[in-house]
Amino acid sequence: MFLLTGLMAISANATAAIFTVGTGAGCSHGTIQSAINAANASAGADTVRLTRSLTYQPEAVTINAVENLNLVGGFATCTQAATDSNKTVISGAGGASEPVLRITAGTGIVVKLRHLTITLGDEDGNGAGGGIRFQGDGALEIIESNITNNAAAYGGGIYALGTGSNAELIISESTVISGNTARYSGGGVSIGGPIEMTMNAPNSIIAFNEALGQAAGTGYGGGLQVSGQATAYIGSSGVGGLGAIYSNTAIDGGGIAVISGAADGADATVYLYTTNPAQPVGVLGNYASDTGGAVYLQSYRGSGAYATGRLCAWDFRLNDNAARDGSALYLNSDSSLGVLNGSEVLLNDPTCTQPQAVRCGSGISCNTISGNDAVETGGGFSNGATLRVLESARLIANRIELRGNRAGDAIRMTGESATVSMKDCLLARNEVSRQLFRTEGNFNYAYILGCTIAGNLINSTDIFHIEHRLALNETIIDQPGNLTLAYSGIAGGLNTSSVLASDITTLPADPTIIAGEPSFVDAANGDYHLHQYSLAVDFAPPVFGDDRDLDNQPRDQDIFGVPNTLGVRDLGAYERQPGAGDCGSADTIFCNGFEP
Repeated sequence: MFLLTGLMAISANATAAIFTVGTGAGCSHGTIQSAINAANASAGADTVRLTRSLTYQPEAVTINAVENLNLVGGFATCTQAATDSNKTVISGAGGASEPVLRITAGTGIVVKLRHLTITLGDEDGNGAGGGIRFQGDGALEIIESNITNNAAAYGGGIYALGTGSNAELIISESTVISGNTARYSGGGVSIGGPIEMTMNAPNSIIAFNEALGQAAGTGYGGGLQVSGQATAYIGSSGVGGLGAIYSNTAIDGGGIAVISGAADGADATVYLYTTNPAQPVGVLGNYASDTGGAVYLQSYRGSGAYATGRLCAWDFRLNDNAARDGSALYLNSDSSLGVLNGSEVLLNDPTCTQPQAVRCGSGISCNTISGNDAVETGGGFSNGATLRVLESARLIANRIELRGNRAGDAIRMTGESATVSMKDCLLARNEVSRQLFRTEGNFNYAYILGCTIAGNLINSTDIFHIEHRLALNETIIDQPGNLTLAYSGIAGGLNTSSVLASDITTLPADPTIIAGEPSFVDAANGDYHLHQYSLAVDFAPPVFGDDRDLDNQPRDQDIFGVPNTLGVRDLGAYERQPGAGDCGSADTIFCNGFEP
């Protein structure tokens, strides 16, 4: 990502000019286009100020930026020195079917839009960018602006196509992209080509947009479509607790669709991460009529070429989304030539860290996948999954909470060469009509390490349905009335140890696998931390390194007064810390065999 500070450097010989658009004293131009043309002819990083003394409708403005340009609204008159609280409206209503703003910027050129409302643009046919169409190897930054009620085939609100490695789209503070419609894909924003989109600033949101899918093979990304070689960095806390991507609708990928390109190595990637410890980044309340309520991912495999759709998330929320299948995540793959290539989701995985990310604050709900529903288009619940993983796809989930989702299966993996790995996780209070975790097909791999599974309503005999391989270690399973495992996988493909479960009859005979109650602090109210004298405390051997539990607390804590069964590591998602509140490490009078 190149630096805007470098791009905004102005030559000592260049003189920046200010052009004012409006009517009355101090106005230099009567139209936006004439002021833009004058700025292009003037040396330096120029500013065009738009007053509200004119009505800008219908507008279809072309900006071929040859130098840095600021287009700023919020001025009542041409003599007003500073913007006020009212944005300047630029509308495409009643004019040609064109974007309101069509912007090109070459390498090193930055165009900034500030304090504007861009609305009622309508690019017809297969055209892209209803409100704004941006193309080039430069940068477009949008600040304190609204992009609303625009329409196009792709990118109803904004379409940004990078033509070189320096291309950037920056969604800065207090920018709202809402109510836009894509007839095909990318309701709010669609980015493609080699471009980076950044949305880190506070009070910015992509909400209430829609991708209709009116042509075959479309309907992706109600809020945001990331395709080709594009990368999106999303760290905004959103507006009013609604998250960065909120209440968007599509066929696939209600919130976000990540679609890899057809060129070799043209991976499409989205990074989700928190920048405000008190307000985690969120993809919340989105809907897909088919797959991927929060996020849909698609990879590509061609003759001699492949590309991956990828999501990397740290300290995030994927809550209250809905879809027929994959209500939170849908990891698709491409096997059109008989060679598999699957998409990839990495949650709190150290291989895809983001330098700008911060940890969620203490007591802040974070790393949650909760309240997502698998639903049929016409109403009612479907047999779809919360997390859906297809052949050759890979889901690596560390320190996550999967809670309160309703689906056929909480996690379902099908096809060959797929992988699901879950570590330091909580699966609690989900309602499923089939299994909690279901794998189908050959050569797929399921890994469960240091997780707590409790309080789920499972409308089947078994919790796990496994058809190939399963590793189940250092885990608590508290599901009275359900058998733990239905295993039909390969010989030698079941690796289980250090498990405390309500049912062990379906698990291998092993002295480290025991039946019993885990003694949670307050399971009735959803607190699955361990009491000091839980059977799960100080049970398993320690693991070398700075390992962390679901609370991001250190593992391998030796609790005073508790004998070590095999070592100092606790089973389940949470490691009990010395001096923990319900008992403490010194006062054990009320903990010796008694629960409050």
